[in-house]
Amino acid sequence: MEIQRNKKKPRKGAAMVAVVEAEGASQDKGDLPLSPGVMDEASRVLGNYDLLKEILLSLGLHIPLVHGTLVCKRWLHIIANPEFLGRFGKLHLPRLLASYVSTMSGCHMLVPSQGLPTEFVSILSRAKDYFSDLEKNWCSDDFDVLDWCNGQVLISVENSIMDFQHRLAICTPLNPTKDFTFIPHRQLDVPQGYIKMDIYDFFYEKGPSKYILGLDLVSMSLFIIDLPNGLEHSNPEMLQLSQEEDSKLYIFHLNGLKLHIWFHDINNTGNTSNWVLIDTISFLEVFGHIANPSWDSEVDIKIARGGNSGDFIYLHVDDDVYLVHIKKRMVEKVFDNGKVFRVHPFMMAWPPTFTKKIMMGNILK
Repeated sequence: MEIQRNKKKPRKGAAMVAVVEAEGASQDKGDLPLSPGVMDEASRVLGNYDLLKEILLSLGLHIPLVHGTLVCKRWLHIIANPEFLGRFGKLHLPRLLASYVSTMSGCHMLVPSQGLPTEFVSILSRAKDYFSDLEKNWCSDDFDVLDWCNGQVLISVENSIMDFQHRLAICTPLNPTKDFTFIPHRQLDVPQGYIKMDIYDFFYEKGPSKYILGLDLVSMSLFIIDLPNGLEHSNPEMLQLSQEEDSKLYIFHLNGLKLHIWFHDINNTGNTSNWVLIDTISFLEVFGHIANPSWDSEVDIKIARGGNSGDFIYLHVDDDVYLVHIKKRMVEKVFDNGKVFRVHPFMMAWPPTFTKKIMMGNILK
C-alpha cells in the first residue's frame, strides 16, 4: 500500500488530501487533478476530527494505519493517541503472521500463515533474514527460542564464548538494529508438583491437581485461582494456559477428540472460580477430510502451544503439527513428518512504536 502526498502546499484552511492506493487499484502515480468542488468536499470530511477518526479506524490493516502517520501532524496525533490505538486494537486484532518451528534435529524455520495480505510480506522477509543471520552467528545448537511476545523474542544461548553457560536474552526480529539484551541470571526454585508459566505481568504455577497459583509481579502479591470443576492438570500436553493483555485468562483442555476452551477474568477478585466454558471443538468436524475413522482409537493428539486470546491453538497430531483457528473453524498444516520440539506464534506487534523524531515533528512539516 502506498500513500502519496501532493507536492504543492495546500491552500490555507483546506485539509490535506492523501491519495491511498488500495490493493488491486489502478491509479496514476503522479499528481491527481482534483476539482475545487472535490477539494471542498474532502476538506469538509477530513477537516472533521471525529469523522476522520472513524475513517482511520476503518482502515482494517495495521500497516496502512502506521503509514497514515506520515500524512501530516494532525493524522499522527490522532493515530498515536493511546485511546485511539486501544479502540483500533480491539476492532482489528493483531494478526498471526507466521509460526516459528524448532525441531528435535536443531532445525529452525519461520512458516508463513496462509492467506496473509501482501502488506505483510516485507515484515516476514525481514524476520526470516534476521533468524538466518542469527543461525550464522550462533550455530543451531547454540540458541533456542523460548517464547515470543509482541515482537520480542526470548532466547537461550550457549557457546564456548560464554564458557557453555546458558544465558537468556531478548531480541527483536522486526528491529534488527537493536542488539541482544541479556537478562541477569536468576534461579527460581519451583516446588515439586508445580509447573511454572510466565504470562505478561503475572507469574503462574499450576499447583497440585486443582488450582493455579499466581504472582502479581507489580504488587508482588500471591493469589489462587481454582480450576474449573472436574479439571486436573496432571498432563501439560492436555491442559494449557493462555492470557490476553487485559487480565483475561484462558484454559485449553484436550479431552479425547474434543477441545474445551474456558475463560476467566482475573480482575474479578471476588470469585476465584468464575470459569465459563466459551467453546467446544470437535476435531472430527474441524479437520474434515484430514480426519479418518481410525482417529477414534489410534490418533495421538497433544497440545503443542495455546494461542493468545483463545483464538488459535497448535496441536501435535502424530508426527505433524497443525494450527487450528478456533473462531474460524479452520485448520492449516504447519509442519509434517518430523519431530517438533517447540512452536511459537509470530504475531503482529501492537501497539506500534513511534520514534521520538516523528513525535517531535522533525520530519513532518
